[in-house]
Amino acid sequence: MARATPETAVTDARRRKVLIVDDDPILREVLAEQLGGLGWDVATAENGEAALSELFRDLPDMAIVDISMPKLDGFGLLRHLRQNPRTIDLPVIVCTSHNDREPIEQAYMLGASSFVTKPVNWPQFLHHAQFVMRNGETERALRAAEAEALASSRMKSAMFQVLSHELKTPLTALIGMTDVMEKTLRGRTEPGVGQQLEHVIDAAQRLNAIVSDIMLLSKALAGYQSGNYSTVSITEILDDSLSGLRTRAADRQIRLLVRQPDENIRFSCDIRLIRQALAKLVDNAIKFSFDGGLVELWGHVRSNGSIILSVKDSGPGLTQQKLRECLQPFVQENLSYSRPADGLGLGLPIAKAICEAHGGELVVQTSPGNGLLAAVVLPGSLAQLSAEAHHG
Repeated sequence: MARATPETAVTDARRRKVLIVDDDPILREVLAEQLGGLGWDVATAENGEAALSELFRDLPDMAIVDISMPKLDGFGLLRHLRQNPRTIDLPVIVCTSHNDREPIEQAYMLGASSFVTKPVNWPQFLHHAQFVMRNGETERALRAAEAEALASSRMKSAMFQVLSHELKTPLTALIGMTDVMEKTLRGRTEPGVGQQLEHVIDAAQRLNAIVSDIMLLSKALAGYQSGNYSTVSITEILDDSLSGLRTRAADRQIRLLVRQPDENIRFSCDIRLIRQALAKLVDNAIKFSFDGGLVELWGHVRSNGSIILSVKDSGPGLTQQKLRECLQPFVQENLSYSRPADGLGLGLPIAKAICEAHGGELVVQTSPGNGLLAAVVLPGSLAQLSAEAHHG
């Protein structure tokens, strides 16, 4: 029989361990000798019951399991392994003299990683065992990284919520108290004091808006699913999204144009969140348009029933690379359209997260010199055409 050469031996600081489960003592001994030549630590068990005791005493990196065994056969052992969190991803090679289709399919259905038949071709088997071992280690590393990323994301969202709440309460008090002071002391203090108080109020309001954005983003990114769905018309939601923004646009002579849809289209959504998503898009459009420009809003229904709420600005537009960066939170410097702007660059990420929380998506079209069009796309299952739309 071929033996593993020194070149194939494991040089890792941690020796890999494999468990051999077979009722044939001779095959167990030969397998142990061959795999030991790879530098692996080998444990053996004569049936599934003995294997379970060994597995939970010292978890191996891989198991090689026979099918036909007394007490607990290979199929039963696989069921136990895939039902236990500690062994759910343990690589398992099924090694048996059964080579017809049915046991192979059953073994894979129960979670086998691979399948080899007896008599064993030892040179091929050793390479195959190393491949399965490496593949199992890679899969476990990927799952561990995914779990770590998920835990980190949850911790970040929880931290944002806690910090935002802790900042929101004193900020609200600061804004209110400072506003009262400014009005009370107006005309009774030295020149400049009132202006300084106004600066404090303005700064606190801007910080309050940032905290509100972070709270909204963290909620949406955490997979928020609203239970506060109600029906609203496209016309109403477009008009509502301009609340508080008309003055800002007028200050820079930017014209806001709302194109009314041809049909009286209504749809179901969390009105507060969709209004906030559109408001963020309109705010961005105003912020990054040239003075005297045009911001257009319109809505319609696609042929597939999906709802489109669009906002187009007259700004300088973005490259595709900058657009990809702008869709990620906290990259305001790339959302500046090549000029400084206040905020953390959360407008597009917030709108995107709200769309996805509704089962939709945010579609953005832009190129340098051609402005930016951002569209809230909601699934057709939310649309509700009114009686007027259906009958005339």
